[in-house]
Formats: sequence, structure tokens, C-alpha cells
Amino acid sequence: MTKDMKLYKNFSLSKILYYRIGGNAQYLLKIENKTDLLEALDFVKKNQIKKVLPVGLGSNLLMSDNFFDGAVLWFSTSSKNEITQKDSGLIEAFSSVLLDDLIQFCFSKNLIGLEWAGGLPSTIGGAVRGNVGAFGGEIGKSVDKIEVFEIGANGEFVQKALKGSQLQFDYRDSLIKEHKNWIIGNSSFKLNNANKRTLGQAKETYLSYIEYRNKNHPMDSPSCGSVFKNITKKEEVEKIIDKWPDIKDLVVNKWYNKTSTGYVINRLGFSGYRIRGAEVSKKHANYIVNVGDAKFNDVYSIIQKVKEKFYKTFGFNPELEMEVVE
Repeated sequence: MTKDMKLYKNFSLSKILYYRIGGNAQYLLKIENKTDLLEALDFVKKNQIKKVLPVGLGSNLLMSDNFFDGAVLWFSTSSKNEITQKDSGLIEAFSSVLLDDLIQFCFSKNLIGLEWAGGLPSTIGGAVRGNVGAFGGEIGKSVDKIEVFEIGANGEFVQKALKGSQLQFDYRDSLIKEHKNWIIGNSSFKLNNANKRTLGQAKETYLSYIEYRNKNHPMDSPSCGSVFKNITKKEEVEKIIDKWPDIKDLVVNKWYNKTSTGYVINRLGFSGYRIRGAEVSKKHANYIVNVGDAKFNDVYSIIQKVKEKFYKTFGFNPELEMEVVE
């Protein structure tokens, strides 16, 4: 190994994850660029490590407090040098690049299409893997292709390229998310060329969404973002409307024919509900915030309470948006 990739042993994951929750990892490999990633994969292969977990900011992750007996590949924030323009509307970025840095790079090249993500805390790898979205936009719609490293049972790996059309992007989901042994390297995105007017409009949209997040989401407290997915299945939306017919107008005209799970959780009476250091945010009830040294079980217990009330009221469970590693 070279001196570039940093290796840590018995590392406390609570120090780096957005939630400030997580036990110690046997190995933490800090990755800022493609060279680091290849060195990390070589380390995994040479040591025949069977458990590998890629993380970025961890802004969508609830990690167990138990010991992780494997290697965590930490895609630590990389410099903007890891973003390149491949063609007039084609941009490539490494997984550890911040989504916001990619948006700013695109603006500097008169490219638009990702402004809906203003204020979303994520790395590129995490964003693509979970098909992040907001305000009707989804990153999967802009993905041209990605580079994937598939890790085998004994740490060996195979590199391959996949087109965006192969990745089965769905609401907060993708083929990558289903394959726990896939590690994303570079991703390329198709963006739209803008003139002065449309670029200005995109920047205004971007700033307005940051303002909206700061006003309506608990951005000043550790969390894992939205705990549950919004309700999208028609039959489930109808079950909620049957119970609460007064929300039909909101479903149609505000929530893109989905139902806001945050609204439902709040109306079920959970706003401010607390178990030790974890609390359902009073600002946005689909966030469970860490208000004081919260542990995995504190957050997980609240999740179970919400699911129980949800099922008792509507006859189905909401689906988790965040990822849980026990």
C-alpha cells in the first residue's frame, strides 16, 4: 500500500457517520479518489475480508453499535478535482464527491438538471446507490453510466461498466442497492445545456430548495434523513385517504399523488416522541434526530413504535428509506 490511502483499525464509526451512531469497525479504509479505492480493494483481497461496507456521509444510514468484523470503505469527501467534463453535457464524478460540489461544477459549465437536489447531504456514490430525489426529481434520471467493482466471497473483485438504463432505478432504490457487494467508482451524468436565463432560473430553484430544507427540516441535528419512504402504492394511499378523507387534496396537488409519511407520523401523534437520546423531530416527523448520545436501539425502538401504530391504523407498514446495518 502507498501512503495515500489511510488505514485505521478498531475505528469508531460514530465519529464519521452523519447520525453520530455506530460501533467500532475492524478496519476503516479512507477513500478520496480512484487510486485509494483500488488500494482498498487490494487490501480486501489480500486479507480475504468477507464483510465489506461502503459508506459516504452516512446520511441515510443507521449503524449498529456492535463491532463490525470487516472493512468499512469510507468514501471521504474528495476534492473537486475528481469531477471532469467528458462532453458538452456529460460530467463524470468519483463516488466521494459531494453532490453539492457536482451541482456547483455543473453550474460553472452552464449545465443544469440537478438543481432539485439543493441542500441534500450526500456523496455521489450514496446518491446514485439510493437514487436520491426531492421535489419530483431523482438522480437516476440523469445517470448515463457507472463503474462498479463487484467483490467476491474471498475479497477478489471484478470491474465492470453499467449503463443507467441497466440499473433499474426506482423510488429511492436501484439495482446497486440490492447488490451489497457492488462498490461504485466513477459515475457519469447527462445534463442539459443552459442559456443565461435558464441557468439563472436553475440557480434560483437550487437556492430556494436549500432555504426550504433549512426552514422545514432539522438540518442542525444529527439524523439519517427521512426514516421512511413516502407512500406511493395506490392501494396504500387509498387506505390512508379512507381513514382521513380530508387529505385527498394534499395527495393530488402537493404530494405528487403520494402521501407524505412525515405528515402521517405527525398526525399519529409522534412529533416530539422520545426514547433516551433519540427523538421524532418536531420540525419534520419523518426525521428521528440524535438529541443526546442516541444509540442504535433508541432509534430502532422508535421505528418499531411508529410501524406498530401505522399498521394498527391503516393495515400496512411504511417502508424504510434509510438503510439499517445491524
